[in-house]
Amino acid sequence: MALPVPAFAGLASRTTWQPVALVVGLAIAAWYLRAARDVGRAGAPWPVRRTVVFLLGVASLLYTCCGWLEVYRRSLYWAWTGQALALLLLVPLVLLAGQPIQLARAHGGATGLVDRVIRSRFGRIVANPLVGPALVPILCAVLFFGPLPAWVAQWSPVAWVVQLALVLVGALIVLPLVGPDDAPGSLAVGLSLAIGSFELVLDAIPGIALRLHTTLTTSYFDHRATHTWSPAALHDQQISGAVVWCVAEVIDLPFLLLVFRRWVRADVREAAEVDAVLEAERAARSGLTPGDPGAAADVPWWLSDPAMQRRLGGPDR
Repeated sequence: MALPVPAFAGLASRTTWQPVALVVGLAIAAWYLRAARDVGRAGAPWPVRRTVVFLLGVASLLYTCCGWLEVYRRSLYWAWTGQALALLLLVPLVLLAGQPIQLARAHGGATGLVDRVIRSRFGRIVANPLVGPALVPILCAVLFFGPLPAWVAQWSPVAWVVQLALVLVGALIVLPLVGPDDAPGSLAVGLSLAIGSFELVLDAIPGIALRLHTTLTTSYFDHRATHTWSPAALHDQQISGAVVWCVAEVIDLPFLLLVFRRWVRADVREAAEVDAVLEAERAARSGLTPGDPGAAADVPWWLSDPAMQRRLGGPDR
């Protein structure tokens, strides 16, 4: 089928049917709404804002799989790369921001399937902040430098399965940032921030390679649908490289900001816990109850310690 020249006006009007995404999207939306209703009836109302965010994630999934990018997926290599990046990095972030895992745990209880998976060895491995960054370069090599783009262009069912697989793998990458661990240690979050900063540089390599390569890196162009306006294959690949380079870097920034925010919150929480322990110890030495005004007046231990007084030039020197 002949397609018109890509235009900004077609972003809303150019749509198609992707049956797998439609079934999955409607199914997870129905599950989420039902689980939120059941949790609310059990006495713990589920926040409306989380429901709205999750439904926005479902809408972004359906638009990415049924909208403009899907229409031009077989005609433009950069449309396929943009769709792959959106499904891998953007859609899972919005979906998990609605906290469906926390909802599943609240709905299923401590003996539910989701809770058991999270406590399992597999769940602990997936929650490791080192796993996601390690997957990104491997995925980029598979998505943009191998035969997979040709299979996606040649067979639509393969493309449908790959699209949902990208969302699933993207959820595993995003999970350590917005997953079920509500109280991560500051050391673990700081490690995630350091890894994310390194990944910001690492993610640029596939895009630079596509942008600067002077030969084709994939057999996609042997199977793409051509039109009178189709760009040259190498030019299309170089545009794809620019898309991968720019989009991956731009999407990484919210990740880093989110991790930094969690780092600050974890540090504040741990400082409050240490202060509470120290106050309890001072109160115990003074024979007072924690929280008593007299407990706060207890002098630091090093002011009454003879060894420290000698070091500081106190009266015992």
